[in-house]
Amino acid sequence: MRLLLAFAVLLPIVLGQQVNVTIFTESQCPYCTKLMREQLWPFYITQPGIMNLQIIPFGKGDCQYDYNRNFACTCMHGPTECDLNRLQNCAISYFPRRHLGLVTCIQGLGTLREAFSRCLSRLSPRTQQKLIECSTTQTGELLNYYSMVNTHRTGVKARS
Repeated sequence: MRLLLAFAVLLPIVLGQQVNVTIFTESQCPYCTKLMREQLWPFYITQPGIMNLQIIPFGKGDCQYDYNRNFACTCMHGPTECDLNRLQNCAISYFPRRHLGLVTCIQGLGTLREAFSRCLSRLSPRTQQKLIECSTTQTGELLNYYSMVNTHRTGVKARS
């Protein structure tokens, strides 16, 4: 079994191919935080180019379109999780190929303000402003909606 697993992991490397990996996550889920910080990020750093990674920050939540033509999302772990999911989705949208470090930094934090100060400080002021604006407006909520659609396609839905 180990030989088969090693072959499955090493064959794409030998052939120069990447393994496609999709992670469905929630920004305040402790298990997702542990996975991203202790396994995914270290592996990604030590084995660059091995996987084509897609992260979908949403989880078990729902979004509704209201009469004012606005989206309003609810998340399993509460409103702060939706805020942080929005920021993660904005980071993914603005940095499609280089977002994992920023998304991992945001993962598991307590507030949006904490994420702004801890995770955006190394970015240019212009980029910081774009991410803050995205994550606090309907732009970010629309990105949450898209993540919800992708999550629901897998059969994961909010509990009734």
